[in-house]
Amino acid sequence: MSLMTTDEKANTTTSSESNDLREGFSEVKQDAQHVKEDLEALKQDATQLTSHATAQAIEAVKTGAKTAADVASTTGDRMKQAHSTMTEQVRARPTASVLIALGAGVMIGRVLAATRR
Repeated sequence: MSLMTTDEKANTTTSSESNDLREGFSEVKQDAQHVKEDLEALKQDATQLTSHATAQAIEAVKTGAKTAADVASTTGDRMKQAHSTMTEQVRARPTASVLIALGAGVMIGRVLAATRR
């Protein structure tokens, strides 16, 4: 049987603790590397998401602008057509047009005067 001295036991314990400490540091380094890789992947995902959202917003604005331009163009065309029709009717019946306008003005004036009292 071999007997260990106190110094040998202390060296064995210290050596064992040193190995445990190295393994612990190695695990911490590996965990830190995994966290770093996960953060990099998260950064890339966030960048792609932002890029996609920006592209979608730009496309929505373009679509909205085109729709607004189409509505404005259609409304403008209808207003020109209504003005043309009204002008033709006034030229065809100038006296009737003046009397209708005068009657409408009198009625509007009476309504406004009644609301002021």
